[in-house]
Amino acid sequence: MMDYIHDGLECLGPNMLHVLAGIKAEPVSNVLPWELSIIVNNVLSDVPTHMFMVFSSHQLAPAHRCCVMLFPAHNLIFAIHCMNLPVLPTPTPAIAECTGQEIKVSVVPLCIPAPEIFPQLSAFLYMKHIDHLLGSLMPLPTLPQLYLDDPTTVMPLLTQFTQKIADTYTRLWCTLDTAWEVLFTSLTISTGKPSLTS
Repeated sequence: MMDYIHDGLECLGPNMLHVLAGIKAEPVSNVLPWELSIIVNNVLSDVPTHMFMVFSSHQLAPAHRCCVMLFPAHNLIFAIHCMNLPVLPTPTPAIAECTGQEIKVSVVPLCIPAPEIFPQLSAFLYMKHIDHLLGSLMPLPTLPQLYLDDPTTVMPLLTQFTQKIADTYTRLWCTLDTAWEVLFTSLTISTGKPSLTS
């Protein structure tokens, strides 16, 4: 049964992700809402069921404001891949019959080690494209902003993220293992220190 669901989502996931790309949400005030109004600009597939309000588990002192990011999501995608997530609120069934329609979705706070990595992992859960995820993780000659000054900073955070919400997703762990191997091999070649791979 689970294999059937996974196979079905592998076909439906890309269109579901395209729907998310067209979502517009109203600004959030300083008060965490239980629901959020969103505008659906793509009706090729199911509309999102929830809005993740993602924030870092490594926040500064309480006196500082907490930075949050909003990401629409489909309950089924995360329920099937992220067994460590708490059960999401039961969504109110919503159907967008035309572009530009407004619907309401439940807001779910999600505290994770690295919110900036969420878009890459979310896209992977929908698309199942290992090459795309590896491409976003591998250091390039011109380092992406994600790595800042040290290309090794993102991998520990990504591993923590996976342990927290997608610990049972084998394909994701295999991808991370490959990324670690490539990273350490690259460091070994660039520094001439074989001990890095041991």
